[in-house]
Amino acid sequence: MGNCKFCGKPAGFFHSEHTECEQLHENSKKQIVAEVSQALSSSGSVGALQSHLTEIAQDGYISENEKQTLLVQGWTEAVNRYLEDGVLDESEETRLIEFKNRLALAEADLDANGAFTKIVKAAVIRDLLNGVIPHRMKFDTNLPINLQKDEEVVWVFPNCEYLEDKTRRQYVGGSQGVSIRVMKGLYYRVGAFAGQPVDRTERVHIDTGMVVVTNERIYFAGSN
Repeated sequence: MGNCKFCGKPAGFFHSEHTECEQLHENSKKQIVAEVSQALSSSGSVGALQSHLTEIAQDGYISENEKQTLLVQGWTEAVNRYLEDGVLDESEETRLIEFKNRLALAEADLDANGAFTKIVKAAVIRDLLNGVIPHRMKFDTNLPINLQKDEEVVWVFPNCEYLEDKTRRQYVGGSQGVSIRVMKGLYYRVGAFAGQPVDRTERVHIDTGMVVVTNERIYFAGSN
């Protein structure tokens, strides 16, 4: 007789969980995500939320690792909701960062689906619209460009493809004509023509590299 993987009590032959325990577990997961997402839209205490989430996790047989994943999911949902209007105001940014720090959420986990990068980009755009040069971009490598005096980096886009439109000419509808034998070893070809020229434009990959946006200009630093 197997035991329930959630509550640890006997679950019967060929069973590894109670139906009610499994349902409680799934409902608790949904509740944690919803609680985090909703709390980010209010002004409630983060400390009180932490205690409440711990209770939900314990009652719903949710491990600490699983709880952290659900916290990230709830935080990500809040980001997407904040950005529905295309704007991230300072109070929303402050709230998101406060939750991130208080709930000990790692930037790498928050950015697994690009959520953390979204809020940084939104804040950069807000700064630029307000006439402020943002200093939010973090990069670990030396930039392959020489910045001019008073020129500041706004954003760096790695692994960008540089494409060019190239026009190629083809001849269509041509004919090789017909060969007529005049005598042994001698043929005369009639009706041959090259056809009509048709220009086709296609986009060709030239290089892959880094695009650097500054307060003065845009650079492309390729690998070639």
